[in-house]
Amino acid sequence: MDKKLGLIFEDFLTAAEEATSKQDEWIMIDQAHAHLDDLSSHDYPQVLQRILTLIEKYPELDYGGPGPFGSFLETQTVGAYSLELVASLQRQPNVQVLGWLDRTMRMDASQRTADGGIEPSYYAEVVTTVLQHPMASENCKSFARICLEE
Repeated sequence: MDKKLGLIFEDFLTAAEEATSKQDEWIMIDQAHAHLDDLSSHDYPQVLQRILTLIEKYPELDYGGPGPFGSFLETQTVGAYSLELVASLQRQPNVQVLGWLDRTMRMDASQRTADGGIEPSYYAEVVTTVLQHPMASENCKSFARICLEE
């Protein structure tokens, strides 16, 4: 693993801990913005996995909507990240990742499909699974219900 990338994510972990303890999401969001260009110089799938692992560790933290991490995700086609978002939601549901997946449903259907995104029927299955997941917070379940209604 790239040492520089490891140091960036150590900074993110520290920022996430501080943001959580101080209940100030801007600590994390500002840190992510500060490193956004650096993230782009690393292997996209590896960075994506590290971002998702961070969010799974701090699922209640607000990372912005879509925030700097969401902006990073969206530098690639939806097919490069949508199934990774699904896998993350299966491990640890959270509003942030569900929000990113929900954004893919707002894309033009033909473009989303051409870019390798998931179908609305599968999206509905994933969101239903989030509602039933024992580690999903009430906040996440509430957002999942909204996603299903739309």
